[in-house]
Amino acid sequence: MTKKAKILLGVFIPIGVIVIVLTVLLSVLFQSTRIKAGVGNTDGAYKSVLGGIENITEANPRVVDIAMIGAHGASSNAISPSNPTNPKDAPTMIGKMKPLIKGFTFRFAKTQTVNTYQLLLQGARFFQIKCCFYDGKWMAEHSLLSDPLEVYIKDILKFLGETKGEIVIAQLEPTYVGEKSVAELEDYALSVDFEGKTLKDYVNYGAVNLKNEDGVEGVRVGDLRYNDVTKSGEQSGVVLAGDWTVDGVPLNMGTSEGAKYFFNVDYYSSNVWHNRFSSKVLIKKIDENAKKIRDHFDDFKDILRINQTQGSFNANVSDFGNMIVTSSLIDFANKHNPVVLDDPRFEEWLEVMPITHFDYVTCNNKNFNSRLNEKIIAYNVKLVGKLIEA
Repeated sequence: MTKKAKILLGVFIPIGVIVIVLTVLLSVLFQSTRIKAGVGNTDGAYKSVLGGIENITEANPRVVDIAMIGAHGASSNAISPSNPTNPKDAPTMIGKMKPLIKGFTFRFAKTQTVNTYQLLLQGARFFQIKCCFYDGKWMAEHSLLSDPLEVYIKDILKFLGETKGEIVIAQLEPTYVGEKSVAELEDYALSVDFEGKTLKDYVNYGAVNLKNEDGVEGVRVGDLRYNDVTKSGEQSGVVLAGDWTVDGVPLNMGTSEGAKYFFNVDYYSSNVWHNRFSSKVLIKKIDENAKKIRDHFDDFKDILRINQTQGSFNANVSDFGNMIVTSSLIDFANKHNPVVLDDPRFEEWLEVMPITHFDYVTCNNKNFNSRLNEKIIAYNVKLVGKLIEA
């Protein structure tokens, strides 16, 4: 072999190895659809988390003070890598690149492993359900399309019809309505039927005060109490909420008879989005937000206060390693959820942010789902006890 040939081999062999390694790495990063965590806990042990609490009707706590488990991206369980992209995202660079990064998109879109009914059986009571209008139908989505929206509403209706004394908060978040309007979405949601009942049959409050304003008629979420929503524990009830802006831009509202039952999250909730992918950073931000609410509690006490615990894909360089190594939102949550639960300040956070929002609610790493439910129930038992003593 000539000297020149040896030099060329010495140059091109390492380059070839690097190309092969990068090809494999990028293939795994962008095409792999593997989620390691599994389905999680599905024992159905938490069909009742409120109705069975002794003296709850006598105590009659405010809804905004009741601790609940929230399911972030509750509409994502049926997402698959081949599902279409949300129409809002389809024209963007991410949407156009979907064939090249479909595994990556899938792993960072799917946040729950089971349907809404199963989440209810595992103790979840607050549901963020993203949706859009696609191909003539209202669809659930979380970056990628999931099942039709009616599937999730029917799951909630099934649960409400089977139970007594439970409260479900259903928050619809349309990300794209096309030529439709939010009003048409609201009317559609209230028209979905399961065994002769619709959501309207479980709404036990009147027209809402749309912007939560003093001196304006209508129900304010801070005034809602347990007995109002559940007919004093005789049935389960639903509180409807909605987010009618996308990236700060209002959607086409329209007019709707159903609109009067939806609390607008812009006026009725505090839900600071931390947008990080590190347990250490998220814990710090959760505690900072808890302190902010505690120090200015009068500004927050009459609205829904949501602790956004979950990680999020982001462009922060310091989170990049975690996003690559962990590979999916569910796998991150499998490790991260117990970290949140085991923080010694968790009960303090509940005091100011009673709704604790998680990806992968059914996570059973370190028995997370069961331990979380027991802490939530214990908190509400203590809340009821305080009210009875007062």
